[in-house]
Amino acid sequence: MTVLTYICWLHAVMLKPGKADAIIVLGFVSKDGQIHPLLKERLDEAYKRFRQYGHQYIIVSGGAVGSRHSEAELMKKYLVEKGVPAESVLKEEKSRNTVQNLIYSKQLMEQYQLNSFMVITNLFHVRRTKYIMQRLGMKGGYCANRSLRSIVGFQLKLTFLEIRAFRLTLPIIERVMNDLAN
Repeated sequence: MTVLTYICWLHAVMLKPGKADAIIVLGFVSKDGQIHPLLKERLDEAYKRFRQYGHQYIIVSGGAVGSRHSEAELMKKYLVEKGVPAESVLKEEKSRNTVQNLIYSKQLMEQYQLNSFMVITNLFHVRRTKYIMQRLGMKGGYCANRSLRSIVGFQLKLTFLEIRAFRLTLPIIERVMNDLAN
């Protein structure tokens, strides 16, 4: 597969936005308490979809990976400042990777008796997220901002790192699946 084919395949994924009980926004490493531009893109997409579809909740998912503040805390603050009611934003602060983002968000959904969800991430990250969701038996939609400016400006470099991330994800999923089976 050529490099261009890989880039096109990764970014040409079919998105499935729509109505759901909750939006799950996957975290992204935030250094020094600052929201990374790719995380801001996720949050802006979540805000847009929240207003468009009237979801009950936005679950912000991410622990304190690159900062003393959890990604979830920074994300909630950002969304509340944009006008999302604080009680509509649920924080999942234990996760340290995408697999955990989804598992712990699913637990939070069960706690709040939420049945449907839509995951928001970045375009380069959708295919791996879909794969993880399938392996975990999670059925939901997924959405990302599909802008050329973002792809060229921020996501292209991470597109290549996604190959490595996918390979690292496989053993994590296997461990989780074994834990769930026992």
